[in-house]
Amino acid sequence: RRDAVANGAFVAEDGEEFDLVCGADYASERVELLEVDEEILSEILSNDGVIAFKGEPDDVAVVCTRSKTYQVTRVESSNQCLIVGPALGGEEDETEAMEEEEDGPRRATVRAQTSSHLDLTEIAPRLDRLREMMASVAYAGTAEAMDADEGEGEGVGFGFDELNARVQASELEILKCLQEEIVAIEIDGKWRGVDAEYRLHALAMMTASAFGNGWSTSALPTDAVVDAMASDGFAPEMARNTLHAFATKHDVDDTWALDEEAVCRALAQRVLRDGAGLKAWRLVEMMDQWREKLSEFNLGHVEAKEEYLSGLALIDRPERAAEAFVRTLIASDLPREPGDRFAALWAVKPRWTLSELDPYLKGQARPGQNIEAQLLKYCRVTQGNPPTYSKR
Repeated sequence: RRDAVANGAFVAEDGEEFDLVCGADYASERVELLEVDEEILSEILSNDGVIAFKGEPDDVAVVCTRSKTYQVTRVESSNQCLIVGPALGGEEDETEAMEEEEDGPRRATVRAQTSSHLDLTEIAPRLDRLREMMASVAYAGTAEAMDADEGEGEGVGFGFDELNARVQASELEILKCLQEEIVAIEIDGKWRGVDAEYRLHALAMMTASAFGNGWSTSALPTDAVVDAMASDGFAPEMARNTLHAFATKHDVDDTWALDEEAVCRALAQRVLRDGAGLKAWRLVEMMDQWREKLSEFNLGHVEAKEEYLSGLALIDRPERAAEAFVRTLIASDLPREPGDRFAALWAVKPRWTLSELDPYLKGQARPGQNIEAQLLKYCRVTQGNPPTYSKR
């Protein structure tokens, strides 16, 4: 008989009747249907049809394309869905042995059956495991790396394929986190985080080299910086990593401009962590320590601006007090899930202005839940000048 399906599509005409024929293994064949919209389909097809289900045994699985991450939800149906088409996975098609006839109804072979399908909803990438993996193998210098190599290979990092397999995020989301947030280092094909103190040590050596060689901090030459830091015992990869972390590359030549805000924030964070827990830390005292730290790094000419403390500290200005006080509160230390983030903020103080909240909500928007939606969900607004936000 003639088949009613060709190249994945019905060829029977409208109104034409055809026979359903059950394949030999249709009752035991397992097929999952995945419902996707045009955007997801286009991305899948542009990536040679590749998508990945990701998750370790205790994880709730996600689906990742090359650039996005999706939550997977099973949608049950009261109707039985029959999968009709060509033979699956090498199954011998017994129906093909049927003699073809020009007359008589066409046939359609049932290959499998299902009563549910999988639905996808875009979500924020789950990157906490990546952060933990990078912190577990934080790089702290060439001597440390040699010690690890001479041991049992522990702490030498993770290849990207392993990261891509274990982290519940797309390939591009993982790379963005490695390069922009963590500013991880790649040595011999292995990715690692960088120890915070060692990163500052590398910054100190880079600025000392610039000062000693008379290089302008707005035009740091790549090769010269790498060579100078290598002579001080730094791996070339660490020298380049330091440039990426604290400078911006010029488009016209192979030089870098020191990112004063990035440097100031890194040194402010170091000062603030030393003062964490102080209840009445005068802002002027903190600013003085910050300027001293900049001078230690040969950066006395760089201005320590109060605005650079955004997301690193809370500045309290009591109405009847003559001076301001500072409290250490570093955004990257807070939980990343919106509900947990707000709970942590309410624990610090019960009422916030929007300008105070804003630095701690930066980067918290996620698919289907922008910052405005989060404020509506987790906050109660009390009108005033300015309005204040408290726990809902």
